[in-house]
Amino acid sequence: MNTDNCNYSVVDKLYKYRYPQDVLTVLTSKIEPRVLEVDVRKSCYEVLAEDIYSPVNRPWADLSHVDGYAVIADDLKGASSHNPIKLKIVKNIDPRNAHLYTLKPGETVFVETGYPLPKNSNAVIPVESVRVTGDHMYVYHEIKENTNIITMASDFKKGELVVKKGTLVTPGLQKILIDLGIKRVKVYEKPRVALIAVGSEIVDEVVAPTTRKIPNSSSYLVKNVLEYYGAIVVEDLIVCDDQIEIINLVEKLVNKDIDLILTIGGVSLGPKDFTWSSLYNHFKPEIYFRGLRIHPGRSTSGMVINDKIIVNLPGLPQSTIAALIFIVIPLMNYYRGLGAKIRLPYITLRNKEDVKIKRFYGFYRLRYVIIEQDKKQGKILSSIESYNISQLIRCQGFTIIYPNVHEIKRNVEIKVYFLPPLFEYPIYDVIP
Repeated sequence: MNTDNCNYSVVDKLYKYRYPQDVLTVLTSKIEPRVLEVDVRKSCYEVLAEDIYSPVNRPWADLSHVDGYAVIADDLKGASSHNPIKLKIVKNIDPRNAHLYTLKPGETVFVETGYPLPKNSNAVIPVESVRVTGDHMYVYHEIKENTNIITMASDFKKGELVVKKGTLVTPGLQKILIDLGIKRVKVYEKPRVALIAVGSEIVDEVVAPTTRKIPNSSSYLVKNVLEYYGAIVVEDLIVCDDQIEIINLVEKLVNKDIDLILTIGGVSLGPKDFTWSSLYNHFKPEIYFRGLRIHPGRSTSGMVINDKIIVNLPGLPQSTIAALIFIVIPLMNYYRGLGAKIRLPYITLRNKEDVKIKRFYGFYRLRYVIIEQDKKQGKILSSIESYNISQLIRCQGFTIIYPNVHEIKRNVEIKVYFLPPLFEYPIYDVIP
């Protein structure tokens, strides 16, 4: 899908549904993720914007793998319980600087775990495997060369590719980078997001919903999901169902240092649903979309203004979540250098019951799943209302039914996806 395909005449609010992957291609066509350089100690959970090569050998020398005695393996040929070999212990050698000493035949030096060996030594015997008497050590078995030695560059060689561009810096990877002496790394800058809840009845209060007051709970959900996926929410606002107010607010935001503007609500076909139509008619964007081939969430719409992506999320909670999965999270991944893809963990289970899909055949359909771990099967909730929120605690994941699939038979394998932090992976005791 190219930009020209988005240029259709809009005289009303009717949807012109498009596949989410096509919309993502258009939205990201003229936008590049930004790169900055950071101290490696502050790089955890950032995404690398460069390939990283090891500047050093690791380890930098042959190191002892145990607390023990460095030896020359040939000195111990023929050693046995009946024929112990006696070696002279060289005293007054710093075990952490034993590499400064050159070991002679018939000698041994004590070394510590993780420190270099004396020159000429090629094996280490653990302290618990020998008998020490005075200035001598007795060994009761032969030993092979390189026994209990961490050989130089066995972990990483100088110049070796450590990790590729587009990799998330986990705590483990951060440790590796620090241990290799890499002080600064290039990472993708986290997207700056503005969040706008639309509705004259929306209040930032904890109240039971009525026609006069609806709590702004969806903004909290969206904000927490965004931050989990690396966004920085710089604005969190509420605006009335008023065309002028919506336009003025968005006009201010598109001129700020913001990458993505998300609106929640006012995007359907009702008489007070002004969000998409007012923005489209005022800004007349070249790049836009009106409706997605997803269910729930088909009213999801958006546009690009001043190189800022605007996504208009539906207000009903299940539709909001679906739009997050199909559009917003892929955009988070794009800004962070991971590509505009939907990447989620999943497990494969057997479908518990026959499921017939009666509507939206040409759409991607998101359906929640109750997982029965003991039976390794999942029950698809085939008929849900977009208003409902109970699935968020009654279900453990969801599945995606692809376009033109009308039925899912019992015992057919299905993929059950998880959306951290809303749905976490199944947890099992490591040690029962």
